[in-house]
Amino acid sequence: MKIMFALSLMFSLCAAAQNLPAGPVAQSNAATRLFADLCIPAAGNSAKLNELAKQYNLRTVDALFSQKILKNRPGMVWSASNSLGDFLVISQANNSCSVWARRADAATSIQQFKRIITGVERPGLQVNVVDDRDVNGQGGTYHYVAYFLSKTGQTKGMYASIGVSTSSSAEAQVRLRLLPAKSE
Repeated sequence: MKIMFALSLMFSLCAAAQNLPAGPVAQSNAATRLFADLCIPAAGNSAKLNELAKQYNLRTVDALFSQKILKNRPGMVWSASNSLGDFLVISQANNSCSVWARRADAATSIQQFKRIITGVERPGLQVNVVDDRDVNGQGGTYHYVAYFLSKTGQTKGMYASIGVSTSSSAEAQVRLRLLPAKSE
């Protein structure tokens, strides 16, 4: 719970420091805000995410589209699209929460994500980079960064990741994800 509070606090500080221009940066801000408002408070709890989706009046997407996003696995997909752009919030059976932005500024999104995650570092909490690389995906190359967060000495914690692409043909330029995990 303290991890989630610290993440929420860091996001608030990031959001306050961000200018809200129109375009890709605003789309990055919106995606990060959805991640902070929905995924972080619901960390590892799909029931809580369902409650938050209702509170935010998110709309479930078409069943065929949902199955495509979920790759025929159990879960829920909501549309959080608004005047800034197209956004999805995704809940899966492994208690993960993801936010996808169809269009967003890759550099801004990575910067915000890193600021949120590394900003929670404090005694008693481990924040470890577990991946930082480029991967080929549908529509282009994505830069992928992932962290494992846990209490010191604990093997259970949270896995937080972001994948971004600058390609206009990417199906989603930003994908943020948070899920319960064990260290290797």
